[in-house]
Amino acid sequence: MSRDVLRGRLWLRVIWLSLGLALAAWTVGCNAANTPVQPATASPRPPTRTPPPTRPDAPAAQPTIAVTTTSGIISLTWWTPEFISPKASAPAGPLLAKLLADFEAAQDGKIRVTPVLKAKYGKGGLLDFLLAARSVAPTVLPDVVILDVAELEPAAGAGVLQPLDNLLTPEVVNGLYPFARQAGQFGGRLLAVQYVADLDHVIYNRGRLTSLPSTWAGLLAGKVIYVFPASSPQPRSGAVPFDDVQHSVLSQYLSAGGLIDPKTRHLALQEQPLLLTLSYYSDALQANLLPPEVLEASSLDDAWSLYVQGQAHAANVSARRYLAGRESLPDAAFAPAPGWSNPAPPITSGWALAVVAADPARQKAAAAFINWLLAPENAGGWAQAAGWLPTAPKALAVWGANPYREFLDRQLASAVSHPIGADYPQVAGRLQKAVTSVLRGASSPNDAAQAALK
Repeated sequence: MSRDVLRGRLWLRVIWLSLGLALAAWTVGCNAANTPVQPATASPRPPTRTPPPTRPDAPAAQPTIAVTTTSGIISLTWWTPEFISPKASAPAGPLLAKLLADFEAAQDGKIRVTPVLKAKYGKGGLLDFLLAARSVAPTVLPDVVILDVAELEPAAGAGVLQPLDNLLTPEVVNGLYPFARQAGQFGGRLLAVQYVADLDHVIYNRGRLTSLPSTWAGLLAGKVIYVFPASSPQPRSGAVPFDDVQHSVLSQYLSAGGLIDPKTRHLALQEQPLLLTLSYYSDALQANLLPPEVLEASSLDDAWSLYVQGQAHAANVSARRYLAGRESLPDAAFAPAPGWSNPAPPITSGWALAVVAADPARQKAAAAFINWLLAPENAGGWAQAAGWLPTAPKALAVWGANPYREFLDRQLASAVSHPIGADYPQVAGRLQKAVTSVLRGASSPNDAAQAALK
């Protein structure tokens, strides 16, 4: 087949992609482009789901999504997954619908927000559509997007996200936990702000332990069977490197003195922290305190299952899983993950808000929407309803005073955003290989560390 034919088919597919994206918003954007938009009510418009294009035989799309009407009303398009939308299950969905309606009312109807649903990951997902539309149909890009924090780096590298430094209020930015500001920093600019978060911590059986030691030496001395996922994590999307390492392992490595550069967020592989971490694994294995199942555990859910089955005194679990299932484990207490000389700092995950709009007026409107979502009462209330952690102390305080909330505040304050950088997959791959080698008994800690550092 000739190159010209292939090129022609490619452009036909591009044209249909443009039309598919534009038509998905036609039902909410067409009327706004021609007639005045009525002020928001307590029942906002439902989100529009945009299916991926399937037929390359339609004319090019016209810009119908990002519109400002002649009446001065700005209609913002927000690309978001279903679980962060009015279509989410109760109570999160209805609460977000109310937040959108309240925002529009607070703006006197001059700014309206239309959620457009996208898949979380993969082909036709948020990042995929964002990068594809930027290249071939920029007129259909959203004004606001929410992305997994793991996908912020490729989005920032593509130049599709707008700097927020001069858009968001200082109260919002300065009020975030450090990790939530750090997650959106790229090249010295704030390109996103984390909206919701999750992190690891430990649960332990109070029937077997009066308290959980905070160090590895304490675990060994107390003969505590402690489990965490140690297998290579399954990538959520193509943007997440295939060579990765579990948050639990990375957190333990940092507790032993491993470093993430505070400016570049690059992970450094260092001999002493690596040797200390691998030595704990080896000592725990020899003492029968680290079940072999940890090497097959590829998620925190696997560690949760081992704990529920009674195979461990303590386990690393996600805060979200504990929030959802703690009523079924009345004997479970919570604690920070043990580390070398102090508790290990949690590594966070979650979702972040960003502005895509290039027009200054639309950027200002989009920033007003993000400021609204991140207002403590709004952010804290929605995160609690959805089973996520908020990203600011004042938002978490909305949950009320209780021991677990106070524990989460300390964990979030000490949490670290995940490393980034072009060399991260290589560094993580070497770290994971060393962990696997020691846990399988194939190498001594020293040999595995030296091999990783070559």
